[in-house]
Amino acid sequence: MYEVIDEIFSKKMLDMLNMHKLKTLSISVKNFPDESHGSILSLANNSVKLKFKKELVEHNLKKYIDDFTKFSVSSESNFYVFTGDDLERLGLLLYPYLSFGILNGGSATSYFDILKNNDFNEELYSLYADKILEARRLFGHLPKGITPAYVNRDGSYGFSFLALKMRHLLMLSNRYCELYGKSIKPSIFQMTSFKTYKPISNFLDNIFDDNLIKDLNSCGLQRADILTAIQPLVYCYNKLDDGQYEYFSYCTNGKRSFLALPAGHGQNFKVLRDIYFKLYNSGKKFVYIGNVDNIGFTVNLQTLAIMAITNSSSGFEFSVKTPLDTKGGVLVLDDDNHLTCVDIGSVISKEAVLKAECRGSRILFNCATGLFNLEYLIENMDRIISDMPIRIIEQDKEFGRYTAIEQITWEVMRIVDNPLIFEVNREDRFLPAKLFVDTLIMSNYMNDKFSGNISDIARYLNYALNNALKNKYDLVFRQGKWDV
Repeated sequence: MYEVIDEIFSKKMLDMLNMHKLKTLSISVKNFPDESHGSILSLANNSVKLKFKKELVEHNLKKYIDDFTKFSVSSESNFYVFTGDDLERLGLLLYPYLSFGILNGGSATSYFDILKNNDFNEELYSLYADKILEARRLFGHLPKGITPAYVNRDGSYGFSFLALKMRHLLMLSNRYCELYGKSIKPSIFQMTSFKTYKPISNFLDNIFDDNLIKDLNSCGLQRADILTAIQPLVYCYNKLDDGQYEYFSYCTNGKRSFLALPAGHGQNFKVLRDIYFKLYNSGKKFVYIGNVDNIGFTVNLQTLAIMAITNSSSGFEFSVKTPLDTKGGVLVLDDDNHLTCVDIGSVISKEAVLKAECRGSRILFNCATGLFNLEYLIENMDRIISDMPIRIIEQDKEFGRYTAIEQITWEVMRIVDNPLIFEVNREDRFLPAKLFVDTLIMSNYMNDKFSGNISDIARYLNYALNNALKNKYDLVFRQGKWDV
């Protein structure tokens, strides 16, 4: 059994709203950090070379391996020098200490929403309308994570986001076994919602018979190995004329009901708390978390190695902002010189970002992945849960105006100590699909009908998608489609 509504948290938020004591996000942006900042490590080119103090490396790696020098081929004075290949090999050795977390609570309602897809680009919508309507009919009732992650050139639908993630993790298990002669199961956990839990559970009951998974599952990964926590809903609120709040209700089928919604992925620290402790007690040292709908979100072995070398609290991936990155978070320094991630539009204006770009500022955009030192996370869990910023979101829908509560995962950067920032290539690590029109563009679907700069954008994204399907997921392109 699980709790559908978080009654306690809902009441706490209501009381704090009425006492005007709700701790909302308040950030004063000082500037954008440049590449010389000591906490920003660049992994964005093919000639990665990072130096770490010998004392630091020796102290931190001895808990994992006896002879770490075989993973670093050179040294300079008091530093060991690691190339990208060195880090990759070290990261694979550390793979058994990692658990991979998938934020999997979203439904496909917005993904296939007609108005939202149309608002994105009316010309594209008119081109894609039939395909969007077809996909909505076939998959609109499903959780987003188990809908197709791409569309093949022949118009057929590709494998799902979740299935691809599982295949990638099994590939790493096989690589580890081939190199070290030991079979290990991937460690996987997820946060679902009460709307997505049952269909995702049914999907997992059947996916192990699919060749996509079965062909690589020599380690015997089973449905029961995937740990799941279900995010409860939080009531929404109605602001009264006197400034006080009450629970928001609306009329449906002649009855009044309270509106309750998920309160954002930032609640994962609270919802997944027991799983984090279970993983720690089982010997895991690191946890990844990221969104299921980002095809680029896979295990970055280089960042895993760096986390072990430095024993840092956490690491977050960012890439140089492109014209595609209009909604999401950017890396800034606040007035206390702390690195933090702020959303364009809600915390920092689009105009401020544009002015900085015109001045030549190099802006880093959030790739929405977090890699955490699990021991640090466990020791600071209650503080993180308590201090996570809360956003008050005002909404105006057909059934009325209401106030919702939301917590954003990546705002934990302000709470953790000395987070690392990994600068990565967008096309390798950040391929999100917020709307189905995004997926169609990335799939380069009906590209012969494109006009203007959409054609260039589609080619760029499709090149990245094809690389991911080939190299991250070991798929083969034949007869107009990607397959095993």
